[in-house]
Amino acid sequence: MISQVKSQTLQTAIRKKKGRSLHVNTQMLGIALLIPAAIFIAFTVIIPVGWNFVLSFAKWSPLTSMQMVGLDNYIEIFKDQVTLNGFKYSIIIAIVSSLIALILGLLLALLVYRTGNKEGAVLRLIFFAPSMMPFIVIGLMFAFILDPSTGLINRILELIGLESLQHAWLSEPGLVLLVLAAVSGWKGSGAVMMLFYTAIVTIPASMFEAARLEGAGYFRQIRIIILPLIMPTIRLVSMLVLIGSFKTYDIVITMTKGGPGDYSKTVPMQMLDVGFRYNEFGYAAAIGVLFTILVGFIIFISMKMIRGDVYEY
Repeated sequence: MISQVKSQTLQTAIRKKKGRSLHVNTQMLGIALLIPAAIFIAFTVIIPVGWNFVLSFAKWSPLTSMQMVGLDNYIEIFKDQVTLNGFKYSIIIAIVSSLIALILGLLLALLVYRTGNKEGAVLRLIFFAPSMMPFIVIGLMFAFILDPSTGLINRILELIGLESLQHAWLSEPGLVLLVLAAVSGWKGSGAVMMLFYTAIVTIPASMFEAARLEGAGYFRQIRIIILPLIMPTIRLVSMLVLIGSFKTYDIVITMTKGGPGDYSKTVPMQMLDVGFRYNEFGYAAAIGVLFTILVGFIIFISMKMIRGDVYEY
């Protein structure tokens, strides 16, 4: 009896040892598989971000040696009106384009969900098509459409007798930022529509059937069923769209090149000009660091503002 107990104890100890050994081997294999990705992330993200932060406290160009200047680059930002305006323009375009993309994408998702399967598939393809096109192509297309003399928009307004609404859409300081935001928001609305539509179709059909039996129309179903249940998706998509909306270089360079004057010169354009035209890499790095902090703060505030209840079903 005693020998049998000792044998069982020994077998249990052996199994535990083998289990620990297997666990260690699994961990080592996982670490080995992660090493290439970690090296790639380090050389493409961590090291460049760290170098940019260090460079923001220095004065350096390819023709001179690096000289640490402390906070001088950051102080210069608040003295440079063009850079400060760039921050303002970037924020305006980002917020307005995000709102347009989210609202239009939600409306399109609700429209597509309401239609039949065949019609919905065609509509999804049509509405999603702009999101698959590069910003360069979208920008060039709208540059022709919004041309004040030969553009489609002004031509249509002329044909229907609304000449008073014609504008030089990309040349008026008070209008150019809204036009850029509208184009950017329209392009992003297709991807937003697909994400919202995917969230809506996961809602059990029994909820809609129960609502219809209670006499609720589609608009009431949207208010009491769809919007509350897809709120986590709305929060996630809002953050993704807002982050992407701050990258306003390609659409601006193709449509306005920062004009008229500097009235649409956003932060990415100002960084490239300062760094590669004037060779002030330290100052450009300081602009990038400050812009990153500002974007993070805006995203944090947005997350607090759109926080809501989460429902399980």
